[in-house]
Amino acid sequence: MKAYLQEQLKSFDRGALWSNEAASEGVKVVAGWAIPAFFFVLLVSHLASYRPVSYLEKAVAEGIGPHLWNVIGTLGLVLVAISLLLPGSRFLAKSAYQVLINTYAIGGLSFGLLFGQLAAAVATSNTESWLKWVVGLGGLALAVQVLFLNFSLWYLGHLMASREKSDGFLHRVEKVHLRGRVVAALIVGGIPAILLCMEK
Repeated sequence: MKAYLQEQLKSFDRGALWSNEAASEGVKVVAGWAIPAFFFVLLVSHLASYRPVSYLEKAVAEGIGPHLWNVIGTLGLVLVAISLLLPGSRFLAKSAYQVLINTYAIGGLSFGLLFGQLAAAVATSNTESWLKWVVGLGGLALAVQVLFLNFSLWYLGHLMASREKSDGFLHRVEKVHLRGRVVAALIVGGIPAILLCMEK
């Protein structure tokens, strides 16, 4: 079994799986969405002291909701799974890329709004300083997890974009036996789809 896996995966070197340039671009994209959203929430919080801002507060609340991210992200993962089964399809790879990248942007926006609210709440609360530190550190730990989860979509999108290259990730997937691709597809797309369907 070990020898079989090594044979199937031998063409996947670091160059096929990772790109510093793509990672840097991913950081810029999420920052471009999260930072303006973060300061927008702080501005709304500040304006609330002078005038009604219920419309803006509703907009912020709607932007934070995870449901859209969950549904579109699952669609992107299903498209990735189908692309693993049919790695020669440019259309599937491009569709998966577009859905994943847009979901990543939505995640960046939601991240900025959420942690803008957290920062505003901590800054205006009358709690003890030590409790503010606890909440702040807890928020930081949550932020790292959220960013990692969201970045995984960018990473998968980067892999799907390799279809346009002459020797990218999907070109190497074509060399893997069908049964191996089926297993990978079930893990990447099947499990998230089942979990989404179980949501009430």
